[in-house]
Amino acid sequence: MQSIELDGLDRLLDGWESLQRDFPGMKRELLEELGRSLLEDVRSEIGGGGQVQGWQERYVGSRNGYVAVRPKAKLYKTTAGGKQYAVGYVTNAIDGGHKHRRPSAQKRDGYRYRGRIHVPAVPGKHFYAAVRSTLGNVGQQEVQALAAEIARRLEGAG
Repeated sequence: MQSIELDGLDRLLDGWESLQRDFPGMKRELLEELGRSLLEDVRSEIGGGGQVQGWQERYVGSRNGYVAVRPKAKLYKTTAGGKQYAVGYVTNAIDGGHKHRRPSAQKRDGYRYRGRIHVPAVPGKHFYAAVRSTLGNVGQQEVQALAAEIARRLEGAG
């Protein structure tokens, strides 16, 4: 009579089930870590006094599919005149640049207003694009560590 040992297969199946349970949490932790790194990079690219830096936040997709850095939602900046702008609108104007309104004509008694603005538009800082272009090696070690953990569990050492 022949016998077949299935202990190794049982261990592999147990490891696979354990990996399936734990993988979403492992992936979420990886995305959280990458998000912290991206947020730090975006804030350093923005520079300045810190107000626009404070408007940025990291966001992990609801199904743990991606991580992004973007302006905070439902936060508004009020101008001296009382007009409110969403901080995302202001951040995008700084990032992509914006046009100026030409000075209004004011003619009285030989006075001619000359505005201080001498360029038709403000160039953008493009801080999101600058960080995006440097993403190549960001998180490589974290991704490799996750892949090594998955391989270790699949081999039955978990």
